[in-house]
Amino acid sequence: MIHNVLLIEKADGNIVVRTRFWKIDFLEHDIQDFLAGYHDLFSTDGLSEDTPVFVAEKHKVFHGSVDGDMLLLFVTDGRDEDRVIQYRVREGAARISTALRGNSVGYIRDNLDDILGELIFTRFKVSFVGSGGVGKSTLLRLLFGKEPAPGGYVPTINVAVDSSETIQFGTFLVTVWDFAGQAVFQDLWSFYFSGTDVIFLITDSSFRNVMQTKSLLRNIRKEAPAVPLFIIANKQDLPESMKAEKIKRLLGAPTFAMVATDKSRREEFIRLMLDVSARTVGVTLPDLPISEMITVRRGTEEIAQPGGAAEAATQASTAEHGFESVPYAEDSIEAISETEVPTATEAMAIADAAEADTQPTTTERVVTTRISDRPKILHLLLIVPKEGMPDVAFHLKYAEDEIDTNAVASLISALDSFAGIEAESPDGSSATDALETIEHEGNLVMIEKSRHFVLALIVTNDSEEDQQRSTLTSLLFEIEQKYDNVWDSWDGNSSIFEPAVFNVLTRIPLKPVSFDYIVRAREAGKPLPFENRQVGEAIVDVKTAIETNDTVGGLVRSLDLPRETVLGCLQIMNQYGWIDFKVEIGPTSHLKKLGVVDEDTQKAYGNVVVKFVDLCDGTMPLQDVVKKLNVSLPAMKFVATKLVLDGVLEVVA
Repeated sequence: MIHNVLLIEKADGNIVVRTRFWKIDFLEHDIQDFLAGYHDLFSTDGLSEDTPVFVAEKHKVFHGSVDGDMLLLFVTDGRDEDRVIQYRVREGAARISTALRGNSVGYIRDNLDDILGELIFTRFKVSFVGSGGVGKSTLLRLLFGKEPAPGGYVPTINVAVDSSETIQFGTFLVTVWDFAGQAVFQDLWSFYFSGTDVIFLITDSSFRNVMQTKSLLRNIRKEAPAVPLFIIANKQDLPESMKAEKIKRLLGAPTFAMVATDKSRREEFIRLMLDVSARTVGVTLPDLPISEMITVRRGTEEIAQPGGAAEAATQASTAEHGFESVPYAEDSIEAISETEVPTATEAMAIADAAEADTQPTTTERVVTTRISDRPKILHLLLIVPKEGMPDVAFHLKYAEDEIDTNAVASLISALDSFAGIEAESPDGSSATDALETIEHEGNLVMIEKSRHFVLALIVTNDSEEDQQRSTLTSLLFEIEQKYDNVWDSWDGNSSIFEPAVFNVLTRIPLKPVSFDYIVRAREAGKPLPFENRQVGEAIVDVKTAIETNDTVGGLVRSLDLPRETVLGCLQIMNQYGWIDFKVEIGPTSHLKKLGVVDEDTQKAYGNVVVKFVDLCDGTMPLQDVVKKLNVSLPAMKFVATKLVLDGVLEVVA
């Protein structure tokens, strides 16, 4: 999480612009500590100059140079993906450099957040829906600090610019959509629910409307089955209203009591909305009062600093009328689109191009030219034919980009019927020699087929094809054996094959997991894409056991589950934001090489990382290894932690 953004003078650390998004201090002495670590990078041969710097063991500072005289700092808590933040701070520094051409520093100070935009802000889309007259618009007016509309009920007739607004808290922007629940508009739901992170379904708590809401709920589940949904039981002050607990039993969804016309309920409702939104997408909100989380500003006004005039003005305004002034987004329809974050490949390509542009000689340019790439696994699909049509039993995402799994399955099925995929027999006597590989959106899809299943592995290139095909063939043999006795009684429910995910994760892990890793549960993550009871129970058992076990090894020993199942559950929960892995490395830790440094890591942190990994033979403490390389211990401690979590190194002592 980015909590402070600063533009400082490179020579002495004087602050040019500062924006603090959360009440986490990054003080003058922290800036000086950063500068000391930053200068260490330049005296360390082979270490990338944009390697993040740890400050006070709690701040992880990413930095980019602005016109040679200033530094842009993104101060984080260390939970973000390094390459993504490195790309963002480089892009942010480039934007500021461009903005300074023809503008003063004062312009940067007044417009910093607009210049950086999506590089620092994360967006949520929240949709409010309900029958006419239940109080959706009144509830939103309460949220945005406005008086109830005069003149009684005015129906919302469609989604338009003036029926969506945005509220900011920290570096998060929540855009709220209010649209009609009337039957005539329900054909538009599939469009409007697209990209929604959470749905609030509003009822007026009367028995008649609760029954109408139950019908709406069924339709919403059809249009947006994977989107978390919560019931707001409004108008609880009316004598005929049903209690929220009873509505919850009738509708089968989490239900919250509300009175939208009661101004005193505003903070309670904001807390509810933010908590639900954050948990849904795997974000943990700071344990702060609402008044400290919501940024009170309009347009490009600078965020109030602690004790400053802006904060005093805000408090005076709040005291005067009891409501904070929350901004209205004129372009909120455009703001609905998700923040575009480059994939690792795109980020490194951008970095390569920027680096090549700054090289003074042709010879140095050649150094940055990518000669060969190791393949990156992007997606894996297990497909089973059902009534002549391909059905995706499960889909594993190894990268951030999204794919239409049904489209990929249909493409494979169509090409199979046209060109033929020869199935591998259980004894391995028949090889796939017809359709083997197809291209999809610039990547390669390796296809292996057995009697009942198809495995599709999407990779960036075919440089390790033989090894990967061998793994797929072996997996298919295991899965065929696992489900050999189901076919005579199979009812067409593909979720029965989801436990095979643990076989796959043993051979093709989402993330390497060591028994020494420390496991920390997060409050909530993203919804898991599994329906099988066996998979769900295993994940719940592992999640529960984390409360009494710190390490992966402790979990495996404490649970009556196969080791492969425990490790698979941990990988899945980590992928969907339910847990974090940590590793403790100190100056005396002994590290041992397990794998090779991938090209992206080498590009991000410099060639010295390869030498560092080669020297890690398990016999020397970390502090002695860095002395041999003449590098900065704090910087290499950070890099070593990442390499251990990536499975390149292991801690042996």
